[in-house]
Amino acid sequence: MNTGGLALADCLVELREWITTGYARELRVAAGLSQALVAHDCEVSASTVHRWERGNRLPSGRNVVAYHSFLARLIERERRGGERDGR
Repeated sequence: MNTGGLALADCLVELREWITTGYARELRVAAGLSQALVAHDCEVSASTVHRWERGNRLPSGRNVVAYHSFLARLIERERRGGERDGR
């Protein structure tokens, strides 16, 4: 899976920040996506995504890369959208 050139440890650090600040959930909600859709993309259950977003659990192993990649795509999509809107 693509980590955007980041080492796994760096992905985990960034992901932990996104989760603890609520940014991970904010990205998903702003994109109009359900936890079930995120779960499907990351090959986990919706309840797992719920626990990640609440900070009750952190992804581990391959899930770090899967969830980080998913959120990074949302960030890129948001950034590109912002450029078109002149933000």
